[in-house]
Amino acid sequence: MKASEYKAAVAVTGLSAAGVERLFGVDHVTTGRWASGEQEVPRAVGLSLLLMAAANVSVTQAQILADGADIRLARIA
Repeated sequence: MKASEYKAAVAVTGLSAAGVERLFGVDHVTTGRWASGEQEVPRAVGLSLLLMAAANVSVTQAQILADGADIRLARIA
């Protein structure tokens, strides 16, 4: 995913930089590097953003799903 595509996907989903940081567990330096194109956006992040946009998944819904995944993964481990 190119930086311009990343920024567009973030805008379409309604995520703020802080929201991206919380949802994907990264810091502001990383989100800045993704937005500038200095660092490649991980495939999983790009795919997640595109799926959120395509399926009209809200930021709140994505956070609930992400938090639930953490709980399920903890139970497995």
